[in-house]
Amino acid sequence: MNTRTFYDRVDLLLVSPRTQNSASLRQTLADLEFREIRTASSNADILKALETRPPELMITEFDLPDGDIHETINDIRHHRVGANPFMSIIVTTWQPSEALVHQVLDAGADDLLVQPASRGQLAKRIETLVFNRKPFVVTSNYIGPDRRNSARPGTQKIEGLDVPNILQSKVMGGDESAASQNALDAAIAKVNLDKIIRNGAHIGYLTKQILSAYEQKNVDGPLVGHLRGLISTGEDSIRRIRGTKYELIKTLFQTIITVGQRLELAFNSPEGKDLQLLPELAMSIRLALKDGGATGNTADQISAAISGALPQQDVA
Repeated sequence: MNTRTFYDRVDLLLVSPRTQNSASLRQTLADLEFREIRTASSNADILKALETRPPELMITEFDLPDGDIHETINDIRHHRVGANPFMSIIVTTWQPSEALVHQVLDAGADDLLVQPASRGQLAKRIETLVFNRKPFVVTSNYIGPDRRNSARPGTQKIEGLDVPNILQSKVMGGDESAASQNALDAAIAKVNLDKIIRNGAHIGYLTKQILSAYEQKNVDGPLVGHLRGLISTGEDSIRRIRGTKYELIKTLFQTIITVGQRLELAFNSPEGKDLQLLPELAMSIRLALKDGGATGNTADQISAAISGALPQQDVA
């Protein structure tokens, strides 16, 4: 078995706004035989680097001049930025807190390393990503490494997905051409389909919360969050369904966005037809996804739900 490693082949992005810290970490990485090290000092720099080419490994401080790193990581994992949502990511911090740990892990980072860290600690973390990386999971609001020991009582177990580990391929001297790109494309397609299904379930949950809030006249902050969540979930679904078997139900997601926006605009005085249409749309989405797309009776239900309950100008 070939166990030789080629860390010098890895494209590594090192992100640190502090020159001294960056120089120290860069030297440690050089000692570990990393040679291709790009540097950045802000979220804006990261986005520019991702436009050029996605690194196989990003090591970044949590606090950056233009805000902390968790939103950028979340955008990477949800494939809103960059070409590889599965790139390996280690976050470093000099001031750990419970809130910071939750932000880093909930964003989908692979690991959090508290500084100052020794050469051996950093090497061990990188080796784990190379040889023992966790599978990914896809939920309504999370894409990233699976850290669960078991499913919570009363919840459905979500199977993990073994995503392409391009870092491992580079370190082990593997080929990075068409085969790797095909594996990456296939994994992205699988995540998109899984996320659409999770989004459908989340729309159902949000719909129940919104209707309950109006029924109980709890027109407050949580309702604002549920309406915005409904809109953003619909928008995420439209972004993901292009070219999939679910593309035929794009109008459903567009309509639920419209209803969410109308409710958000009216807020204290919602139209009765919007509150009536919301659960019908949520159910139609659920049926269409269960049916594998808008076919047969499901298509008829979708057409009736849209044309019969929403003003024509709103779905044009």
